Amino acid sequence: MSSRTFTPALILCLAAACALSAACGGSTPRRRAATAEAPPPAEAPAPEANVLPAAGEVAARKLPPPGVAEVRGAVERIFKGAVKIDSVPSFAVGDFNGDDSQDLAVAVSPSPGRLGEMNDELAAWIIKDPFAPPPDGSSSYGAARRRALVEEDDTLLAVIHGYGAEGWRDPQATQTFVLKDAAGQVVKARARKVALASAHESRLPRLLGDVIDETVGGRAGFIYYDGAHYAWHDPRGYRKPPPLRVVHGGMVKAAQQ
Repeated sequence: MSSRTFTPALILCLAAACALSAACGGSTPRRRAATAEAPPPAEAPAPEANVLPAAGEVAARKLPPPGVAEVRGAVERIFKGAVKIDSVPSFAVGDFNGDDSQDLAVAVSPSPGRLGEMNDELAAWIIKDPFAPPPDGSSSYGAARRRALVEEDDTLLAVIHGYGAEGWRDPQATQTFVLKDAAGQVVKARARKVALASAHESRLPRLLGDVIDETVGGRAGFIYYDGAHYAWHDPRGYRKPPPLRVVHGGMVKAAQQ
């Protein structure tokens, strides 16, 4: 090929290459700008979660102070006339069983002619004597299984366990303990942390919830829930129970000291 023929051909090739490069270089910034200016895709809303409040959130809810009419209504809902309360009832509220739901403790007495209903084995309440000591060599849980009976002249303390955020006011709050001769002149609740701070651990039973301060028969103490039933604590004569051990057959027995 001659130099005259090669030169125009080379010039044409270079011109075509420059034009192609310019076209590609010009479109890249526009594509980048379009990509940068495009808004990000909208996020789909998260589905609503079925989350129940934690126990602490239920406990933190502010409940109104209990009224006499509410207390009477709760007692009637449970006992349906089998017990009566004073015209000015003695009662207290607190989380006595430690389940983060407010409970009610109220002094009651058996209604005349209704002892059969009170002591019915199928009744909707559990009758216990909080002053009865456990049998020798057994645990306090064994005492919880002993059945007590209400008598005509008993002074009773009814403890209605709460249910959920509404506590003892909730219509589903039906679990109730009836404590024999356990109603003092004044029924007062004391917070668990205050009770724990009042004495050394060795001088206190295992407390799961708030306690009920009372003076019963001239004795000052408190009633507490131990996970199975309610018991009386006398700070003057309390002795820490021995640890439990498993014996033959899977039964639990207090260790001999």
